[in-house]
Amino acid sequence: MSLGRMAVGFRNHILRRALPHGIISWRYLLPRPSQKVRIHRTLWLRGRHPDLQIPFFLIVEFLLWMRWVLFSCWRSSIRAVAHRGRAVAEQEGIGRVTQLGHLLRLGLCHCIPPGEAYAFRLYHREARRNFWDYVFIHEVKAFHRWRGARSGETPASLAMLQDKFRLAEFLGARGVPMATALGTAPRGGVFDPTPYLQTRSRIFCKPNRGSAGRDAFVIKRRGVDIDIFAAKNGVMTKRSSLDCLKRAMARDDFLIQPFLENNPDFAGLCPTEDVVTLRVITEIHPARGMECYCATLEIPNLSNGALKGHIMLPIEVSSGRIASFPGRLPPEIQLNHDAVFDRIGNQTVPFWDSIMESAFRAHRCFPDIYAVAWDYVVTPAGPVMLEGNTGWGATTPQTMYRGLLRDETGTG
Repeated sequence: MSLGRMAVGFRNHILRRALPHGIISWRYLLPRPSQKVRIHRTLWLRGRHPDLQIPFFLIVEFLLWMRWVLFSCWRSSIRAVAHRGRAVAEQEGIGRVTQLGHLLRLGLCHCIPPGEAYAFRLYHREARRNFWDYVFIHEVKAFHRWRGARSGETPASLAMLQDKFRLAEFLGARGVPMATALGTAPRGGVFDPTPYLQTRSRIFCKPNRGSAGRDAFVIKRRGVDIDIFAAKNGVMTKRSSLDCLKRAMARDDFLIQPFLENNPDFAGLCPTEDVVTLRVITEIHPARGMECYCATLEIPNLSNGALKGHIMLPIEVSSGRIASFPGRLPPEIQLNHDAVFDRIGNQTVPFWDSIMESAFRAHRCFPDIYAVAWDYVVTPAGPVMLEGNTGWGATTPQTMYRGLLRDETGTG
């Protein structure tokens, strides 16, 4: 390994990390640990960078663990209680000192982030016993690799899912309703949006292999001129420029799509023209076969024109009925959720049966992939799939639908 790569690795794996690469527990040393404990131990070891040999990895983890237990855990726990403690105390009757004690016990003994301890309500004594059911934020990448290896995923399938243009053609030919691809702009090439805007007022441009909604843009026609806006997770966030778009297009091929409109049932949920998205995660369960792990409605939460995340609402898989978020949220977020849910009422997702059928049809095209998060927009004409993701975030789904390791045998 060159000195340059060593420096980059040191910065990314030590200096920029607050946590070790997974849960670290004394139970790993037991002669016959439970199945869930063994899985977490596997996830921790799979967090190792391929270029880092096991002895060096253990040294790195020791240094990260020491910094966490001596400093970072205390600071993070105190900050978490300062942010969430009062609301939990008022709503659930658990004092802030008691909350802090639970967070420190989980953090110091197992390297569990305080933020996720709150998200999964592990400050309850009863819930804390089940923390082995959850995959935590510093284990997610390793979890996807582990489950993928167990199901025999292939590089060809991963490459197809990452290539949005090819995926749209592939699944569209198999009867899955896909968002229209108006064209592509090759990386580093010359891009002229004018032809795309002759018959429509707005277009959406995103990296063909991008993730997490980065480097996306909305281009709007204004007479003979155009306005360019940066977009994050499909939401227009701020005014941008053609130079910014060109710099982004120098890093990846870009996919050009029409700017989609919300179904009338969802049109009033967002105060702007931004779309409400729907995420359906399908999985091939080792015992039960293909099923839907969870489904969520993701509504842009904007304040003074700035994106403040999304309002997440769970969807009842069997019926498509939109439900309220389980548990309690920070007060300012809870107010937004309650207001949106009150507007929804007892509503079901339009075209729900078609959405589920198309998600399962799409996943059957990738039988080697254990789970895929399919993103949809429900338009006035029906649902259209935007893309499929294999590296989806796990905190929100587990908050709504219990831990990802809940069905694994054994207890911690």
